[in-house]
Amino acid sequence: MQEDKSQLMNYAMYAGIFLGLFWMLKYLFVMGSTRIPALNLIGSFLTIGTPLILFYFLTKYKTDIVNNNMSYWHGVQFGIMLFFFASLLEAVIVFVHITWIDQAFVGKLYENMVETVKMMNLSDRMVNSFENQPLPTTMNYIFSNVILADIFIGMFLSFFVVPIVLRFTPKNVKEPENQIKED
Repeated sequence: MQEDKSQLMNYAMYAGIFLGLFWMLKYLFVMGSTRIPALNLIGSFLTIGTPLILFYFLTKYKTDIVNNNMSYWHGVQFGIMLFFFASLLEAVIVFVHITWIDQAFVGKLYENMVETVKMMNLSDRMVNSFENQPLPTTMNYIFSNVILADIFIGMFLSFFVVPIVLRFTPKNVKEPENQIKED
């Protein structure tokens, strides 16, 4: 029997709005953590919401849209597309942040990365080549560190969440209408 993937993109876009808004909220904690370091802890704690949101929307997609007729790769495709559309929303807030709010954010981030590489006791040649690399442009940073990273995470998470969703069957908690309630 052929799977119906006609609603895949539509529902991935719909669900991507919610995941993207969640990521935008989470990114606000990243932005605020430069001034209040405790916000970084809250932002890190919110990271657990991403696989939960993936699980929720995969389950809704499986039960409501494709009527429990979803293969493993169909679910992985949905997860990748969900993360792609969500990453576009996150890219907007990252663009605003590094273009207008904190223009030195990427530079500071790369300085911290250089310090980390130095602490790893790698060869001087390797450290020098890393130090001498130019900073990425805003668009390159957003494409590689936001969009591609989110798609990779979506693919990785989908490999583990899709089998769980395929085995999960939500229970209907509705009572039958013809059942008489006792008081």
